[in-house]
Amino acid sequence: MATTAIGLARYAREYFDAAKAADDVIGNRSGYELVAPPPVMFLTTHAIELAFKAYLLHSGKTISELKEIGHNLWVLWTNCSNNKINEILNLDVIDLELLKLISELHLSNELRYIATGYKTFPVFGPLQKLASKILNSICPFVGYKRSV
Repeated sequence: MATTAIGLARYAREYFDAAKAADDVIGNRSGYELVAPPPVMFLTTHAIELAFKAYLLHSGKTISELKEIGHNLWVLWTNCSNNKINEILNLDVIDLELLKLISELHLSNELRYIATGYKTFPVFGPLQKLASKILNSICPFVGYKRSV
C-alpha cells in the first residue's frame, strides 16, 4: 500500500479533531485557561505536519524526500513555499511567528516528553486558528473531502 496525499490529509484532520476533543476535556481543567495541555498541542502540531506533507506529496515530492525532511514544521513550510503553497494558503507574519515557535516545540519532543526548564508555549486559540487555516486550505486542495 502506498501513502497518498489524501490519506495524509485525512490523518491530519483526524489528529486535529482529536486535539479539539482532548482540549474539550483536559483543557477545561485548572491551569489550562490559556495554554492547551501538551497532548493537545502535540496532536495539533502533528496535524499541521501531516497537512504540509500531504501538500508536498501532492506537489510531486516522494515519501523518501518527506522522510528526509522529518518532523521540522519550518522546513516543511519552506518546502511548501517553494512549491507555490501561497497560491492556496496565505500565512501572515503572526502566523509565521507562531509556526516557528511550534516548530521548535514539535521538533524538540517537548510536547511529548517532560523536559525541565523554562519553555514558551503558544496560547491555544491562535494555534487552533492556524491549524484550521492550514487544514482548510490544504485538505480540499489535495482532494480530501471530510464527511460530516
